[in-house]
Order: sequence, then structure tokens, then C-alpha cells
Amino acid sequence: MRYQFFKIFLLTGIIITAWNCSESAAVQESTSGTSKAGLDIQIPQNIVVREPSYFYQINTDYYIIAPSTMTVSDGSGNIIGTFSTSTGAIMSLSGDIIAINLDLSKLPVVAPTKPPKNLIAVDLDI
Repeated sequence: MRYQFFKIFLLTGIIITAWNCSESAAVQESTSGTSKAGLDIQIPQNIVVREPSYFYQINTDYYIIAPSTMTVSDGSGNIIGTFSTSTGAIMSLSGDIIAINLDLSKLPVVAPTKPPKNLIAVDLDI
């Protein structure tokens, strides 16, 4: 009889441990700053880019990485640094490291804004 209780308690302990491990992994993944598809990040609507660019955010600071030139600009469009693909680092123009170990494949992409098709240009100088 004792052996059957031991097996039940052992099995219960294994199930509880497995349950707790899976719960902690799910909590850690959902509380990370960005998800794989970048769905946790809200990209501001006022950011304008000329080409599809990568978006990175630290607190309230926005960084836009242009893939063709690897230049980094702030949310206002001012160039503030460069991106190194070998280290995954954003470096300011003065050489300070802003962020490191970034994976561009995990960052959300900001698409260029296109003017609406019904936009008509009118020359007012007559």
C-alpha cells in the first residue's frame, strides 16, 4: 500500500513541476519588451520613412534604422548615429553605444507612407 502512495505522490510531483515550468516560461516570454513579430510595440503614427526601416524603442526614445545606409535617426528624422551589423550596436555620432546585441530580424518594420491616390496637386501661383 505504501508503494502505491509513493508512486502517486511522485507522479503528482512530476506533473506539478512540469506545470510550473511551462507557466514560468510563458510568463517570461509575454513580459519581454518585444515579441518575435514586434506586436507588443506601438509604433507612433507620425514617423515618416523613405524606405522600409527597422524600429527600436528604449523607454520614450525612438530609433529608426535605415537598412540601405545603416544610419540611425530619432523619431523626428534627425540622424543621430549608425548601426553595426557585426555587433548589433547602435552607436551615436560621438561614439557612445546606445544599444547592443540587436537582432534586426526581430525588430518591427516601419513602412514608408504613401500619399492617398485621390490627392490632387494644385499650383496656386498664377
